[in-house]
Amino acid sequence: MKWLPSLLALTFWLPCRAAESLDFGRDVRPILSDRCFACHGQDSNKREGGLRLDQRDAALKGGDSGPAIIPGDPDASEIIKRILSEDRTELMPPPKAKKPITAEQKDILIRWVKEGAVYTNHWSFEPVKNHTPPQVAAKDWPRTPVDNFVLAALEAKKIQPAPAADRAAFLRRVTLDLTGLPPTPEETKAFLEDSAADAPAKVVDRLLKSSDYAERMTAVWLDNARYADSNGYQFDNRRTMWPWRDWVIEAFRSNMPYDRFVTEQLAGDLMENPTQQQLIATGFNRNHGYSIEGGINDEEYRVMYANDKTATAGTLFLGLTMDCCRCHDHKYDPVSIQEYYSFYAFFNTSAEVGAPGEKGRKEMASAPFVKVGNDPATATRAMIMAEKPRETFVLQKGLFDQPGEKVEPRTPRMLPPFEGYPQNRLGLAKWLIAPENPLFARVTVNRIWQQFFGMGLVKTADNFGLQGEMPSHPELLDWLAEDFRKSGWDMHHLIRNIVLSATYRQDSRFRTELDDAENRLLARGPSFRLPAETIRDQALAASGLLTRKVGGPSVMPHQPPGVWEDLSAPPSHAETYQASSGPDLYRKSLYTYWRRAAIHPAMAVFDAPNREICSVERSNTNTPLQALVTLNDPTYLEAARKLAERVMKQESVDPEKQTALAVRLVLVRSAEAKELTVLKEIYQERLAQYQADPSAAEKLLAIGTSAIDATLDRIRLAAMTDVCHVILNLSETVTRK
Repeated sequence: MKWLPSLLALTFWLPCRAAESLDFGRDVRPILSDRCFACHGQDSNKREGGLRLDQRDAALKGGDSGPAIIPGDPDASEIIKRILSEDRTELMPPPKAKKPITAEQKDILIRWVKEGAVYTNHWSFEPVKNHTPPQVAAKDWPRTPVDNFVLAALEAKKIQPAPAADRAAFLRRVTLDLTGLPPTPEETKAFLEDSAADAPAKVVDRLLKSSDYAERMTAVWLDNARYADSNGYQFDNRRTMWPWRDWVIEAFRSNMPYDRFVTEQLAGDLMENPTQQQLIATGFNRNHGYSIEGGINDEEYRVMYANDKTATAGTLFLGLTMDCCRCHDHKYDPVSIQEYYSFYAFFNTSAEVGAPGEKGRKEMASAPFVKVGNDPATATRAMIMAEKPRETFVLQKGLFDQPGEKVEPRTPRMLPPFEGYPQNRLGLAKWLIAPENPLFARVTVNRIWQQFFGMGLVKTADNFGLQGEMPSHPELLDWLAEDFRKSGWDMHHLIRNIVLSATYRQDSRFRTELDDAENRLLARGPSFRLPAETIRDQALAASGLLTRKVGGPSVMPHQPPGVWEDLSAPPSHAETYQASSGPDLYRKSLYTYWRRAAIHPAMAVFDAPNREICSVERSNTNTPLQALVTLNDPTYLEAARKLAERVMKQESVDPEKQTALAVRLVLVRSAEAKELTVLKEIYQERLAQYQADPSAAEKLLAIGTSAIDATLDRIRLAAMTDVCHVILNLSETVTRK
């Protein structure tokens, strides 16, 4: 074997953490997990050379080549010899894996072995610690305990936080975040004139009490819970799930404690004397797709549905990639295939069938169900959960027709024991919310932080396992988790701590002097593109078109022709898109009919998921298609026209004042002089064109279904419509700064 004869030179010059001791979880495990565990982890079926490196005792014992680690002696440790080898047949990881270990990573592993090769448990599986907010030098900066943790980390690096955003920017930011809508001129005026120290707190309290807040939180939860108005699979036919969506809206509106919010959705049917609303809540478990294709195997699809429920619970409540274990032991996390099916057993007792057939198609695959409504003839059938006793077996290679050993409902062994709880979904819910569970609260507060900062304290919101990211501020994450639990799982309390913090209220402009493009240091305010729903709703709200009705069936806004027709389905199962009319056309995007196989194009272009599976974070892309939507979609052209009508009626004489008002309505700030100059030039140019060609003005004004204000000059209205359309297409308009 060819390997370097001396480690001294290597450790002498390589950059390393010489000033601080190595931390296994922070420094070493990520290297082993990413480079070694796929072949030398807990999956015995994929383990090579008899070597296991995810456990210390196994690593010391070694494999076919002898002990992999000799604590304190890197020269004699096989793992070090292999990573330093110049022989490609001996080098680890093997070149074909295309995962070479960097020089710095080699140095870390050498130091780790030399220091004794200490293993520690993965940070997220350790109990939540009750940290005290640290003391800071700039004692006048913190506004909530969140700031103490953030500022202490910045001060340790000798970094000053960014200055506070101006009041108008803060108001737009927090209102968009909490309601998905911009503040009204009246709300803006009231806040800017309120000089009291608690003015921001009063704004936040007002927003948290609104139905708009409940709808905004629901929009996020629909991604998490994979809500859709169609069944998916080949025919993707309609079904009725909106009563469950209405339950979620009401839960957020009433600030239902989060532990109860989760328990009723997981197991409302198993509670003592469940109410109709608690039964409806269990529609959460029925949100996955259903196939009505002829000839499918009932048991095969029933197993697929149970797998979906299992994966959703694992991702949403534990931040674990449980689905990796359907066929084999997890390659990275300490979860075996047996443990997966023990967790799966909680959901394997659903009374739903796998192949509902024609009768099931007509009933929207809704057995079991409850009827919602007072008139039995028109009552809505809401899909719910019901128990059917069933034994659970490990499915070899994940195949429904290859059962192996029998298992009982249990949770993964690396987490607190599942003892003293009922062996059903209600017991699982109680285990999740127990103080001993290290993941549930952490995962939850991380997603809420992500909602307001664009990225969680743990960047990988769906993965708190060994392949996930370390938290940027671990003590803050634990403090938020513990404080959330102690507050009685009060979502309002958690959100106030975040959005009233000085950290959240910082100016969001990029700081070129810091090498921190993702803002992991939190040394500036958060800035990111608005969600798809908010971009559309903001345009409708600013224009005055938005319908504020809460709840009820989904609606169908403007959509290009042919989107649904392109889906392959026989005529007997084909669905047609019929755009809504009247006020329904302008309802919030939350209520847009969500078809899995063809979600509304304007939602898809702005990165909304199809909701085939649980999604706990959305992509945030920037593509030309997005500009084509806001430039050409009738929704935005009609909104621009109604916005123009609004400003022309309020400022009836001066186009410059009308333009300035449009900027305030959309961006919640005063227009700068240079902006007004450019917009005035656009107005004059378009006015001249429409005066020369009135038919072009009429063509523009005819877009949409809302009435045109007959008291306004149509040529000037068309010109101002173009100005408002420009404002609705600004980068700043679709960005939360």
